[in-house]
Amino acid sequence: MNLSSAAMIGSRFGVFAWIRRCAVASFSAIGFIAVSPLGVSQTNAQTLVAPEQVGSGFDQYEPGEMIVADEYVPVLTPIAMEVPVERFRRGFYQGSEVSSGYVHGLGDRAGGLNQTFFEARVAVGVPLGNLKNILAVSPFFRVDSIDGPTSIDVPETLYSTGVTLFQRKEWTERVSTTFLLTPSVRSDFTTSENAFRLFGLGMVSWQVCTDWNVALGAVYFDRSDLSVLPVIGATWTPRPWCKLDLTMPRPRLSYRLWKEGGVAEAWAYIGGQLGGNTWAVSRDDGSHDELTIGELRLLFGYEVIRQGNRGLLIEGGYAFNRSVEYERANVEVDLDDGLFLQAGWKF
Repeated sequence: MNLSSAAMIGSRFGVFAWIRRCAVASFSAIGFIAVSPLGVSQTNAQTLVAPEQVGSGFDQYEPGEMIVADEYVPVLTPIAMEVPVERFRRGFYQGSEVSSGYVHGLGDRAGGLNQTFFEARVAVGVPLGNLKNILAVSPFFRVDSIDGPTSIDVPETLYSTGVTLFQRKEWTERVSTTFLLTPSVRSDFTTSENAFRLFGLGMVSWQVCTDWNVALGAVYFDRSDLSVLPVIGATWTPRPWCKLDLTMPRPRLSYRLWKEGGVAEAWAYIGGQLGGNTWAVSRDDGSHDELTIGELRLLFGYEVIRQGNRGLLIEGGYAFNRSVEYERANVEVDLDDGLFLQAGWKF
């Protein structure tokens, strides 16, 4: 990696440190919501007559007890009253997803880059020994259309196709692991040289107490400008409808807007994200190279989660620290900041 790439990564780490400080400062903004008993009405949770056992491994907290008419009757706390939305379907087919988005450069043509993408994927579930240990397999195809900049040659169309493998396993009531692996081909389909890329993530999570969860791991990007980053952070959930995730490199502050029992729920959130990717391409002079488009994002979003891996997602925000880089030619061009909007539908 050259000095300019190292400087760019250092700059991005500095930005994410700033994002983290902003997220910590947000504690005061959500503190009243998190601790106020009036917030219980926000959940629209169903009042349940609890059986002797609360349920499956999704339930992390057992109800307390109180004496009523000389009998022990379960008392449901706000968390115990929560009916989780089951994300996965009970079958091999886990659903399909389509998404699309647009990034609009705010500057002139020389440093401006507009980018449009469309992606489609299908998901299936493969049991690994039993139905509590499922491997999610999701093949996908994505097309990115590039407009600009005029200061350097960039292919008009870029492609990404591959398969995402995902597994989350609960080892105990407090400890779980998450693994994600995405082998793919990223190219303009004019060359196969260095087109194969491998994205991977491994993470261990520990439920320290009712409100706090800590995570530690690593993410492998397999990009020309960025190889490996640590995954480290903590998630604070003072109430079921309020969550502050300080896990880097994707911090997020989320607030639940509504919930329909175990059928559906909707969340609004703000956060930060590391964007971009690397593709194998052919340049105008016929040479083969590795093109990297990179950026940092501040975003806001709205997500509806429905049982059975269904729902919709809308995100928008501000993209900055954008650049285009050719690895072999050792050329990097800074891009103007931009605005982006994207949406996805799971069905």
